[in-house]
Amino acid sequence: MNNKKLTLSLLALVACCLTACTPQAGKPDTNPTFDAAASPRVVLLNEGIWGSNNASLSMIDNQKGELANGWFDEANGRGLGDVAQDIVLYGSKLYAVVSESGSLEVIDTASGKSQRVDLGNRYPRYIATDGGYLYISCYNPHSVIRIDTATLAIGATCLLGDYHPEGMAIAGGRLFVASSNVSDAQGTYSYDSVIYVVELSEFDNPQAIVVGHNPQLVARLDNSHLVVNYWGDYGEHPAGSALVDANTLSVVQLDAKLSNMTVHQGLLYGYISTYSSDYSSKTTEYVTIDANATVTPILPDCAVDRPYGIGVDPRNGDILIATDGNYSSTGSVYCYTRDGELRWKQSAGYFPSKFIFLP
Repeated sequence: MNNKKLTLSLLALVACCLTACTPQAGKPDTNPTFDAAASPRVVLLNEGIWGSNNASLSMIDNQKGELANGWFDEANGRGLGDVAQDIVLYGSKLYAVVSESGSLEVIDTASGKSQRVDLGNRYPRYIATDGGYLYISCYNPHSVIRIDTATLAIGATCLLGDYHPEGMAIAGGRLFVASSNVSDAQGTYSYDSVIYVVELSEFDNPQAIVVGHNPQLVARLDNSHLVVNYWGDYGEHPAGSALVDANTLSVVQLDAKLSNMTVHQGLLYGYISTYSSDYSSKTTEYVTIDANATVTPILPDCAVDRPYGIGVDPRNGDILIATDGNYSSTGSVYCYTRDGELRWKQSAGYFPSKFIFLP
């Protein structure tokens, strides 16, 4: 979750406590288990509610449309922690960062058993991988750390600027890091407008290129192109998205204000959520974007209007959409075929946000 979501989460929790109408935010109900060793398997990251220590990992059998929300907890005899921010598959392991808990989880994909690595008070955010290393953006200090997957030790740190680093991607031997926002002691936010470009061979002295106010997520479209979404300052500077050339560092603005995105076979899949001026209603459009900056609408009949995550199954092209639920109930997962037909729907954990498709 970003800083705005954390603030909204805290306000919601306080309001619920005052009215005494919110059920206790614990673990989501565990669905009937299935053969977790069978393919096709999908791991779903559920961020959890800030301060509630209820982040989780769900296991999905996409062929059967079954989902087991207790996969990580049952395998490890413990929960994942407080706000699971990101997860990646690298080699035979899953790597997840849990920001408020200050931890890195190294998870065996077959058994679900995990080794927890303490990252202290760095407040880890997002992960990128390359050459046997994990790169993790951190709030404290504003930096990216490099971890050797063989030793799980921090080998180097690249310091960034004055704003919180968020999403990252690697292309063309360079690491691209979103530089988003920061708040002062009074809770007033200021916003950056750049992404940092770090040469992996040097891992120092990053340069900055302007993309748009409050950049959040970075997705690698191919080895020469990346897409960045930026959320604006909720006032003078609007949200938007940009296509970045990883070689020339040129920036082309896109005709799409992406809220979230994923990449499948050289196409970016994402959604655009637009609120009315009084925030009383919202419309959502699902699109693909290619390296030529062409935006194409998809899922014209999709009625899912509170998306929080999106993924595309590489085995059959199914599009999985996660919804956020709210601060007292869990989210859901919808599976659509590539032709837009709804295959199944299941309940997930709190704030499901990212899908990992296991081989």
